[in-house]
Amino acid sequence: MPPPTANRGSKVRCHPSWTQIGPNTYTQPYGFQEVLYNAISVEPGLPGLFLLGSSVTFTYTPSNPNAKSSSASLIPLLRNAWLQMRQRHPTLAVENLPNGKVYTCPSSPAELEVWLNATFVVAPGKTWEQTYGKMVKTSQMTMYYCPEAGQLFIQSEHHTLDGRGIMNFWHQFFEALVSPAELEHLFKTDGSEISRLPPRSDDLLDMAEKEVGRGEQRALELVAPLSAITAPICIPVAEPLPPPSPHNTARELRVSARTTESIVTACKAQRLSVTAAWHTAVVLATQSIQAKRNTITATAQAPAAAQGSHFASFGNFDLRRYFPLDPDNPEAYTLSNHHIVLPYVVAPNGSSFAQVARDLGSFYQQDIIKSDPDVWSALGPMIRMFVPEFTREQLVETTPALSSLGVVDSFIASLYTGQDGSRWHVKDPWFGNTVTGPWLEHFMWSWQGRLLLNSCCNPAYYMPAEADEFNETVLQKLVEGLGIQAESKL
Repeated sequence: MPPPTANRGSKVRCHPSWTQIGPNTYTQPYGFQEVLYNAISVEPGLPGLFLLGSSVTFTYTPSNPNAKSSSASLIPLLRNAWLQMRQRHPTLAVENLPNGKVYTCPSSPAELEVWLNATFVVAPGKTWEQTYGKMVKTSQMTMYYCPEAGQLFIQSEHHTLDGRGIMNFWHQFFEALVSPAELEHLFKTDGSEISRLPPRSDDLLDMAEKEVGRGEQRALELVAPLSAITAPICIPVAEPLPPPSPHNTARELRVSARTTESIVTACKAQRLSVTAAWHTAVVLATQSIQAKRNTITATAQAPAAAQGSHFASFGNFDLRRYFPLDPDNPEAYTLSNHHIVLPYVVAPNGSSFAQVARDLGSFYQQDIIKSDPDVWSALGPMIRMFVPEFTREQLVETTPALSSLGVVDSFIASLYTGQDGSRWHVKDPWFGNTVTGPWLEHFMWSWQGRLLLNSCCNPAYYMPAEADEFNETVLQKLVEGLGIQAESKL
């Protein structure tokens, strides 16, 4: 590792994974997860794969009940909170370039203003849905304010954030709104923020091989079940595949509070995790839609294709629990990209809903390093094995991808109150990403006692009604599998 570096002759030092390459400029090579994201990255202004988006709807109540606040009057408050977040987490201002991340320390308040004007965008007359629908890559993480809708939307490359990082971001952003810093601190340009440039997961885990070649060997073992599938459970799409649309579609299903409570209660009674039960429902829903579509397209000359028997999936795991504590920077890991995916193949035929869900529960609840002592050394080789599949000219995978964010209320509060009595009410957090291939990106989370199912897709391959059908079928399989009845969805 390179030696620690200091900025402009000061005593402030950045993490040794960052190297100073100019008077105010620092770079960090990509970590093992980011190798894939760098490979699929596009130029700013172009649509891309796995661009992250998240929104919240909010209302603001000033401390003085007689005071009137307009959407325009909130702009400076929101801009300052965005700037406060950059000072707290300079990674938000990083640029992801072909050879690594690059951070430039601002040398004057004017340079901070330039960054603010580029990355805090007021979008009058827009909603977060419209912003997401036309989302393209930006040079740096960007926040949009939709004043009439009372909505905020952030977008980022996966290099910068993961799901938990997004939830931590929103919590800290609203904390900044109710505890604003003084302007002199907001526009500080002494370079001291470099001490808060984050390490990579690679720097926090022991990724060394226990014996030469073992990491590559273990990676091959991890992905072997995926290549062994001969009858995949997937969603048939029309062929030949058209090129992807430059736009994005997301469809959300909000489960009623009563049905959500029934789902949670049934899972507890059967000793199943909600995530594992939902994953099982996704497998069965995909299989059901596959059979339905194959039957519709069958002819006398071309009988219906066989129903798939194996569902290839990837479980998301947060690595932060395995990191050492940093007493000098307790927020060092709150943002950034610190998740991994591990392959898992589900074979539901001949098993009950509960059996499949229990197997998945064991997979999700494992202590990764205790279950697989060689896994850290295998992560880099495994991710590199995925690169060719995601960088081909025409993406062809049609098996839905899954991601659970869990109970969002554990990370984001519904109310943030300032010392002056002002209040920010948070509603309807949303999470998703962009897709340039013919598969659905399916998300699950709960908020305020309601389960939410969200499917993101590319409109070249799915109509909104088809994404709605998938969400509804997942819910149907979930309640049927748990032996309960669904109430109204709204």
